[in-house]
Amino acid sequence: MLMEYVDVFISGLTNGSVYALMAVGLTLVYGVSKAFNFAYGSFYSLGGYLAWVLLAGIGIWGGYISVFIVALPLLMAFGYVTEKLIVAPLRSRSDWEIKVMMITLGLALFMDNFYQVAFGSRMKSLPPIVDGVWDLGDIVISYQDIVILVLSVSGILAFRWILNNTRIGMAVRAVAQNPEGARIVGIPKDRVFAATFAISTVMVGAGGVLLAQKYFVSPTGGWDILVKSWVITAFGGMGSIQGGLYAAFILGMLEAFVGYWFGMTWVLFALFAVLLATLAVRPQGLMGKWG
Repeated sequence: MLMEYVDVFISGLTNGSVYALMAVGLTLVYGVSKAFNFAYGSFYSLGGYLAWVLLAGIGIWGGYISVFIVALPLLMAFGYVTEKLIVAPLRSRSDWEIKVMMITLGLALFMDNFYQVAFGSRMKSLPPIVDGVWDLGDIVISYQDIVILVLSVSGILAFRWILNNTRIGMAVRAVAQNPEGARIVGIPKDRVFAATFAISTVMVGAGGVLLAQKYFVSPTGGWDILVKSWVITAFGGMGSIQGGLYAAFILGMLEAFVGYWFGMTWVLFALFAVLLATLAVRPQGLMGKWG
């Protein structure tokens, strides 16, 4: 029994770390632009399909190391171009946040149908990053979970370093805290919006690569990730990166134990129940602030 609970705990910790990586990206975009990206889940699927094409289709040399080297710049370029072509033209219009929600919803439907046409409706599977397990007697931990946890946490730490120690990171923080003040001091808001969109695409796409080996890649699989990322963002506090990190690990653990005790069909019910209970007590979320 103890070994089973340890396995569930490790699964929750691993999934929570990847959810944190992805939810922070969604929180970043909302914190800077106050617009919600409905295509976020489709960007997750894009990361998974890129990994599948590189590994199963091309058979790229170097395994997952080469996958990350190739896929991450492609994801960043895709996010940047998408923001410039689709989101940026709407920014000068009234109620542009609502229009962004609508157009990214359309983009998500387009991308999902493209995946189905290009790759078929059958789910794709990927090999693990590493094989083998760490045998600790009664406790057995797969090396795959350890690597996913390390890579996810490394990605989060790298993101925090960029925010705190680079010019673009400080510009992002300034625009998120005071958009008008950032404009007055000469910070190019359009570049910041494009950069945050590109960074968030990399983060959710990287999550797609990491989870593709544990779960299947499917044309509509991104909607589940979109829902979970939204729940984490709202639970942690809209626009609060620190709150999103806490919420991701909490809900990752909740998902693992609810799935173990009651079955996976009860996971989303439990997530929304916890979200609604939290918002009833703290409408601004765990770490959010009143606007």
